[in-house]
Amino acid sequence: MTAPAGFRFPVKGEVAVFRGEHYRARGAEGLWPCAELLPGPDRPAPEGLAPREAADGSVGYPVAPERLDAWDAVHWTFRWRGELFKCTRATTTTYSGNYLGSDEHFVKEHLKRLATTHYGVFPRDEVTELKLHRKDRIQPLHALVERLDEVDHFRPKTCAVHRGRTYPAADEADASGLIALTTGDDRPEDLIADPEDPSGERFLATPGQLDAWYRTYWTFCWERGPFEAVGTVDGGIKGVYTGGSWGFANYMDLTHEPDPNGAYTRYTVTVDLDGVTDLELQRTDLIALAGAPLDLQMGERVYRFILARQAEENEQRPEGHNVEAWREVYNLSQNYANAVQAGDTDEAGRLLGALMVKADQWKSHPHHAVVSAGVPSP
Repeated sequence: MTAPAGFRFPVKGEVAVFRGEHYRARGAEGLWPCAELLPGPDRPAPEGLAPREAADGSVGYPVAPERLDAWDAVHWTFRWRGELFKCTRATTTTYSGNYLGSDEHFVKEHLKRLATTHYGVFPRDEVTELKLHRKDRIQPLHALVERLDEVDHFRPKTCAVHRGRTYPAADEADASGLIALTTGDDRPEDLIADPEDPSGERFLATPGQLDAWYRTYWTFCWERGPFEAVGTVDGGIKGVYTGGSWGFANYMDLTHEPDPNGAYTRYTVTVDLDGVTDLELQRTDLIALAGAPLDLQMGERVYRFILARQAEENEQRPEGHNVEAWREVYNLSQNYANAVQAGDTDEAGRLLGALMVKADQWKSHPHHAVVSAGVPSP
């Protein structure tokens, strides 16, 4: 499978053109959005690029996409006896391919089955209409980079508005009830400079001095499961699973990792933006949350609501009850009660917020409005 210039295109994979020369390529792991050129033993290394060894021992040459003449995902198709195939292998005498048609009689008579795919191996001289297909990787990549920049890579943010100006702010008030604002060169006259900030760019405000104090974050669905975005990894959006089904987490092979505080295990996934649905920006009013009364009945009300919804879902789960999900919510409710009794309002507010995140997966339930009354959803 050779191009007019003599380059042998792979049966499937990626090809990049650097300074007029064709190379097999791949995404450079850990260096997104760079490509990695793979010259192979029969081609010289690209000039001006430093080699890098991958985890599997292969050597590539990373290059930024803006330095490439082209970068395409490629595959070949052909016809055998008039039917269309996607090429999967080529030898000196045969072509192999997966069937792209729908003729069941043809399938039974000529092809073999592999999982859900039907395939065949055919002599080269019987194959017709061999065709190379290219899918541009550079332009969609540029569009994705621009989209990620527009939304600050889908990271959660906390902001405060003081006298009409918006500043980055702390997620929580300190022990004195003051909120830290990063003001940069601005020096608000009515705010107190943070004595623990040597840069002099951080000031402290009470909730009453602020026009607004809020947290923004993104939520999305993947494979019908709910997630909260925490950022991006190599061009994909990373999210924490907020649903209550252990079966979903296990079947979809979600990654187990500790939460930032190390308090519990969370389930995460990193997927392409094209694979997500219902991508929405959410906003939590932190001033309202800080002003909400924190009592034992509030935590118990949220906990009982979640417990009832879990019981309803467990009845539909053939694999049995989701003990881990129940235990996590139970521990949150107990720790919330302990924090309220100890007078630790900061910890109680954080734990109540975590409980409300769990409850928000059932926002459409008629009882949710009663449960969340007076408790802004984090």
